[in-house]
This record gives sequence, C-alpha cells and structure tokens, in this order.
Amino acid sequence: MVKVSVIIPVYNVEQYLKQCLDSLLGQTLEDIELICINDGSTDSSLEILNEYANKDERVKIFDKENEGQGVGRNIGIKNATGEFIAFVDPDDWVEPDMYEKMYNQAKTLNSQVVFCDYKKVQEWDGKITIPHIFRKAVSLTKSKPIKVPVGQNIKKPILYNSFLVAPCQAWNGIYDTKLVKENAIRFADFRCFEDVMFIVRTIVLAQNISYLNSVLYNYRIRKTSTLRANEERYIDLINITKAVKDYLKKQGLMDDFESNFEYFCVSNIYRVYATMTVEDYRRNLLELCEEVLDEHLLAELQKKILCSVKVWKNLILHPQNFKQQLENDFYLRKYLNR
Repeated sequence: MVKVSVIIPVYNVEQYLKQCLDSLLGQTLEDIELICINDGSTDSSLEILNEYANKDERVKIFDKENEGQGVGRNIGIKNATGEFIAFVDPDDWVEPDMYEKMYNQAKTLNSQVVFCDYKKVQEWDGKITIPHIFRKAVSLTKSKPIKVPVGQNIKKPILYNSFLVAPCQAWNGIYDTKLVKENAIRFADFRCFEDVMFIVRTIVLAQNISYLNSVLYNYRIRKTSTLRANEERYIDLINITKAVKDYLKKQGLMDDFESNFEYFCVSNIYRVYATMTVEDYRRNLLELCEEVLDEHLLAELQKKILCSVKVWKNLILHPQNFKQQLENDFYLRKYLNR
C-alpha cells in the first residue's frame, strides 16, 4: 500500500524539476507515489515528467490547462491513494529521509498531521536561513514564546494561540488522507495564498498534530516571486482573509484565534502592500481592506504603512511585541501623527 502520496503542481520549471523529482524518488521510504499535475507548462516540464514516468511507475501525470497551484493540488488530492498526503513545489527539493521520518512519527503518535522544519535557500547567492517556526511558536497574548512540544501531539490551545503567526504553507507537513478527503479540505482556487484555508481547516479539524524538529524541506527563494511578479493578485489576499474570518466565526473560534488573526491580517496585507510598485494597486488594496478589517486594525495597518522599514522589520522578526504595541498609546500617536 502507498504510504505517502506526494502532490507536485508543475508549471514552467524545467531548470529545477529534475532535482525535485530525484529527491523524491530517492526517498528512503519507497512506498510513495508522485502525483504530478502539469499546469499548462509551455517549456519542457511535461517532457521531463514523461521521461521520469517511463522510468518509474510511481510517477503519475495529470495534464491540464493553466489554472494555478490551488486547482492542481486539489486534483492531486482527488487522485491520492496513500495513507498520507504531502505537497512539494517543483522548484524545491526534500531531504532523502523526509517522508520516512514523518510517516514513522505519525504512526508512533497516531498523529493525523506532522509538521517539520525547513530551510530557505536564496537562489542568487546560496544563503541559507532556518526559520524554526515550530520550535518556539509565538503567542501574541503571552510575553514569552510558547514552546511547542517535540515527540508528542500538540494541545489545541497552543496551536490556536500561535499558528497563524507562522507562514501558512502546506509543503512542510504530511496529512492523513482520510481526514482531508472526508472533510473536503481543499486549497483555494487562487494563484496566491492558496495554502491558508487548507492549513487553518486542518489544524481545527485534526485531533492529533505533532511536530518533528528536523530540517527536511528545502525551499528555494527565486529572484522573481509570485507576489512581486503578479501585483494584481492582492485580491486573493483579501478573499482568503475574508474566508478565514468567516470560517473561524462559524466554528466559534474567533476568540481563540483573535490576536493571531489580527497579526495575520496586518502583516500579510502590509507585506503585499510593500511589494507593490503601482499606486493604483495600493489604493485598491487599502479600499478592499475596509471590507475585512475593523477600525482598530485599519488604524494598525495605517501605522505600519507610515512607520519606518526598520520598525516594521523589527515587528516581523519579533511578533511577540505586536500585542504590546497595539496597547501602547505613545506608539500609536508617534506614527499616526507623523
């Protein structure tokens, strides 16, 4: 039986794809399948996929028109046959024992979801950073970081108090296929931020979630990111923010997530705003923000736009200060009156 179904949406990545596929087919856990969704590539990506499929029956290809990663991943979920589902971006690669370690922990702890650490590798200079997001997750309502337990399942309050501070990406985890399919957990049909609802619903619905403190996924940072190359997609951010807000309210969890949801909103909206070079897009983004943010958060966002880059970077690097800054009248006056 297939233990892990690895879903890879592929679009114009001919220069990276072989490294990605080699790292997956060379896994110490051999009972895996690679579900590759060719998303209308116009380069040689499909030819590379066919080459690998001809050599290894574990490689399965689905060819479709270009619709984005979210749609491609959902096709992969529909066709997955493994006990667990995993996701890999085609310009990234994984360590040889990634899925063996994660699968073994899932079975040992009866975890429906297992997350691991990852490293960022800058394409242009090879610089490596390791976020360790799950080693000391931040709670915006606590003065000190919350220590996420290793080797045991994480209690819900820890997840709810910290998770939205962490980047909502799917590729550094494995997910119980039954959990995903029976609850119809899917990715948004967006080209950006498509991971967010998948992760939020997963951590709400999963009974057991654990963390493996090993750096097993390699995330390649390319010079041209999706956000920078496609400024119009700020609408995806607004739509996903609305979706998260509505879902948490429907589940009666907004109070549990409140401070973290605030940080999620303000930090992501500002991050997109800061990368925009077209003033009309910036104005449109701020107008759309009025639909999802209350006056309190709009004021906080305006403060971020007015404050210096140094102050903003400090906030991003030390999000535990966010709650204190919200409550600091001097801080608000200083930046709103500039």
